[in-house]
Amino acid sequence: MTAERFTDWFQKTTGFPPHRWQEEVARPQACGNRLLRIPTGFGKTAGVVLPWLFHRVVREDASWPLRLVFCLPMRVLVEQTERAVRDWLDRAGLGQTVRVHVLMGGSDAGPWALTPERPTILIGTQDMLLSRALNRGFGAARGKWPMEFGLLHQDTLWVMDEVQLMGVGLATSTQLAGLRGSAAEIHGAPRPTCTWWMSATLQPGWLETVDFAAEARALAASTVRIPAKARSGGLWNVRKALHREPAVAEPGEVAARVLMGHAPGSLTLVIVNTVRRAVEIFEALKAGAVSKSGKGAKARKAAPPSGAPELRLIHGRFRGHERADWAKDFLCPRGELPPSGRIIIATQVVEAGVDLSARLLVTELAPWPSLVQRFGRAARYEGDSGEVVVVGSVPADKQRARPYSLPELEASAAALERLRKDEADVSLSALEAFEEELSRTDPALLARLYPFAPDHVLRRKDLEDLFDTSADLSGVDLDVSRYIRGGEEHDVSVFWRHLEEPRARFEREVVGPVRREELCAVPVHELKDWLGKGDECVAYRLDYVSGRWERVHRFWHIVPGMTLMLPAKAGGYDPLVGWDPRSRDEVLPVEPAKDPDPTATALEKTSGAEEDDSLSRVAAGSGWKSIRVHGRETGAEAQEIGRALALPPALLQVLELAGRWHDVGKAHAVFQSAIREEKRAEAGGRGKSRELAKAPEGAWRRPPYPERPGFRHELASTLALFELLRRTCPEHPALLGANLSLSEALGVPPAPLSEGERVPEDHPLAREVAALPAADFDLLAWLVCTHHGKVRCAWTGTPHDQERGHGGIHGVCEGDELPGFTLETRAGMAATVPPMVLRLDSAAAGWNGRYGASWRERVTGLLERHGPFQLAYLEALLRAADARASQLPAEEEVQP
Repeated sequence: MTAERFTDWFQKTTGFPPHRWQEEVARPQACGNRLLRIPTGFGKTAGVVLPWLFHRVVREDASWPLRLVFCLPMRVLVEQTERAVRDWLDRAGLGQTVRVHVLMGGSDAGPWALTPERPTILIGTQDMLLSRALNRGFGAARGKWPMEFGLLHQDTLWVMDEVQLMGVGLATSTQLAGLRGSAAEIHGAPRPTCTWWMSATLQPGWLETVDFAAEARALAASTVRIPAKARSGGLWNVRKALHREPAVAEPGEVAARVLMGHAPGSLTLVIVNTVRRAVEIFEALKAGAVSKSGKGAKARKAAPPSGAPELRLIHGRFRGHERADWAKDFLCPRGELPPSGRIIIATQVVEAGVDLSARLLVTELAPWPSLVQRFGRAARYEGDSGEVVVVGSVPADKQRARPYSLPELEASAAALERLRKDEADVSLSALEAFEEELSRTDPALLARLYPFAPDHVLRRKDLEDLFDTSADLSGVDLDVSRYIRGGEEHDVSVFWRHLEEPRARFEREVVGPVRREELCAVPVHELKDWLGKGDECVAYRLDYVSGRWERVHRFWHIVPGMTLMLPAKAGGYDPLVGWDPRSRDEVLPVEPAKDPDPTATALEKTSGAEEDDSLSRVAAGSGWKSIRVHGRETGAEAQEIGRALALPPALLQVLELAGRWHDVGKAHAVFQSAIREEKRAEAGGRGKSRELAKAPEGAWRRPPYPERPGFRHELASTLALFELLRRTCPEHPALLGANLSLSEALGVPPAPLSEGERVPEDHPLAREVAALPAADFDLLAWLVCTHHGKVRCAWTGTPHDQERGHGGIHGVCEGDELPGFTLETRAGMAATVPPMVLRLDSAAAGWNGRYGASWRERVTGLLERHGPFQLAYLEALLRAADARASQLPAEEEVQP
């Protein structure tokens, strides 16, 4: 690849030639970890997306990761990045080749996980992406957590953008990079994964966390930046005059200063530190107030004075429906302004990435990295000029300093005073020169300007604990919010529905699907304050066990990342103000699009309620499928995925066998009884089979398993696998093996095996299973057991099991009989497996005389051999194969 070729392609894709630093990023043939410190206005997004796109897709260089994950601190940045990326893909003619999915605020990103062998771009907030990287995906069903976790840690290029705004999330990203690197050294890595960190104010020292410190120091020397000799002309010559006005502090005073400096026909941008502050200034300006009297309900309802500039309020507490219009209405570069001009009042959401060029920028005192980013929203284009006013003084105490700390604000104030002694200019060139001068004359102040001391640092033991996604019987999971976002700004996503009088629960079908455009981010503590203020102020959460929207009675049930439903008539939202707990006006819910969401897939539907088996239901008219046919199709899909990813032959063999075997537990009487008998009769020969894996949507009982609520067929499939191996080869190394003497020493004699139970060693399926080494058999069992993400590390009873008192696990009981069934061999021949009795011996701790090691011990061994990232990745591949096979039309009729 030559620099000229990338340059030509870049210009064709964007319409302008690349900067030299963008060419530098595209130059290496290998994709590794990188640091990028590039000022605002120099195309950071294009500088990372397009090199990846060029190498991985245009050049088809398989050494580069297949997935690009673009992680941003705010949802406004996500929406802007999505628009830019889709535009580049269309201009490059790659819109049908590369899929783009968005993750933010509890929204459903669509079926991105179904195509792990295709180039994909994920764009999302740090809350949505880092929670998934920690196996606790905010807004995602529990069953999807491991699948997304596995794919995000293999074959992925992470881009962490605007890291100065990420707080503890930055430390989590470096720790994950370090832990991935260690795992790759120990276990190997099927596919490469790396991270690029970038910001206009990036400090290499920020990355020196415990498991990444050595690499961070090594990367610092090769940080991509614009050298001093290249800082001339263009944006480097745009001047921005600085004014410091600490006495201007109250909302009315800020409004007065804004109106005094605003010029007709121009853009004025006001950036403050909290949503509440933004709303107060917006209301003061709206009422034409110039003093504290601008606050209050009367001012909120007042119309703006005639001929006044257009007012817009921006913060992160709006629904996607309202935010969707911002880009075309006023958040667009060089957009047309009304004759009276426009004043935008915003929070940190416009600090970075938003392409605005204000003539006047008024900002509250903020930490230095934030100020530098805010300065970049003034006079953003060549030939512009701007004025910057920093209002407010250092608060008297830490409570008033929130969401920042007093030391951060004190350091910024000191830096601004020092700047004022010179030319009082905050242009790009002036700021770069100022920081270089500080590094020589006052390194202590420079260090104070860029502090980084995260409150929580993810450690290896924390990640190991998070690998287990088993549901806590109390309904509480490990809280990962402390590793994602610092301070008190932990959000939930809420949406509004027209509901009847508040009641205990609503069926999922009544509520309908939750769409991205109707979600609004709300701080957890504000929602808790709002709840209980009236009989109508209630919230509903989707319950994992029942699959219903259940009313929240205990506040501790509300955790960050959760999606909650609120009654529309309870209020809490104003389309002009966003989330507004003061409002009692009925909220108008967002109407669904006329066309159904094309991203809704079987996989999305099946990951919610514990006993949900949506993958077993196919569209009416799509036919009925046997366990044999669906197993064959899943095995073929798994092989196709594995070959495309160039997996080793041994892994391909295990994946293919897992695909054929994964649904044999559906032969269980509990599963077969979920299909209505009258529908079987209507279907004739197709429906009479007792080896069905799939049936049309209308053929199923509701609820499906009233006798055994929460029944999981994948556990039955796994137990049948153990029993088949025991009946074929009880001394197999994966079972009792060479440890017979240990079994006797422990007083645990081998379970007797009668001649009638034995399966001949030349049985074609039994032979395939028995031929596996012990480690591969355990991997096979893991893949079969985890193919819905609901039965994984622990085999323990559920609340349903406890209520029924049958002593079983996930609805499977000791001594259940699995009838005989037919499956295909690797050679494509039919083979019948005789009936088997299912035993739960491996669920107990310690050694057992029937199957040897316990399930927990096997999982521990798998983690030691593969590590959490690779094990979850393989799990994800089989799950993708299963979901894809479930969408295939029936190939043949099932005979009784």
